[in-house]
Amino acid sequence: MAVDTKHLESGWVVITISGRLALGGETEKLNAGFNALLQKGQRKFVLDITGLEYVDSSGVGTLVSCLTGAKKAGGELKVVGANPRIRRIFNMTGVDNMMPMFGTLAEATA
Repeated sequence: MAVDTKHLESGWVVITISGRLALGGETEKLNAGFNALLQKGQRKFVLDITGLEYVDSSGVGTLVSCLTGAKKAGGELKVVGANPRIRRIFNMTGVDNMMPMFGTLAEATA
């Protein structure tokens, strides 16, 4: 799994996740990176999961943990680019009701 971050002029940080988000180093890498951004005072996040091909229950839990951390810090987290398979998983687990989901980055940061 690759995780890249990009700071936008609007104050949003885009975290791009691609590949697999599953139990082990992948979820730990995302969690550590997200928590480091929170500690630096970042509060506005967009998860770009356009390139995410697979997520297991641990990965879903990590995404919810990121959302919880952002909300506890007074911030927000949005999701962009979920493919139909990932959307179905989010729907089955109720995550789609917890995180605002958008089709494009422009919509999420508007």
